[in-house]
Amino acid sequence: MLSFRNTLRENDPEVIAQIASSTGFFDDRDIKLNADIARHLLHNKDCEHRFLFAEYNGKTVAYACFEELPDAKAGTYELYWLSTLNEYRGLGIGRQLVEYLLAHLKSLGAERLYVKTDSTAQYEPTRRFYEKCGFKLGAVLPEYYDTGDDCCIYCLNMKADEFGMTERQYAAAE
Repeated sequence: MLSFRNTLRENDPEVIAQIASSTGFFDDRDIKLNADIARHLLHNKDCEHRFLFAEYNGKTVAYACFEELPDAKAGTYELYWLSTLNEYRGLGIGRQLVEYLLAHLKSLGAERLYVKTDSTAQYEPTRRFYEKCGFKLGAVLPEYYDTGDDCCIYCLNMKADEFGMTERQYAAAE
């Protein structure tokens, strides 16, 4: 059974490192950074980063790290990392975690959510995943990560239009 939580536990930095490491997508620096942010948040409540977790039968199998962007319009958030333990990928857990994240952000008054990802072939499934979740490609920063590896910035507008519909709802109806 899948459940979600938004509280950070003492062992979560190590769990986050295990999950990130299992994917093969993150380098050692990113894995350490993920765990360090969680450690910092455990001991410093003024940290702006937040985590959400997905648990399958009591085991933490996925996490999302995000924050409200201090230099952007109020209600603008960035999803920094979304990662699922490799043996649990493809089961819809990441998508359900995104749904939980969006509901959580809406309760905080969020209007838009950004996410950055690489342009290389390895990240094609990641880009498709975000597009299926309703994100739209908003910008590409050439050679941001490395030569031949652009930064693809996706945006999800969570604010309803005059008909009470969000971009995600229109995308789902297509």
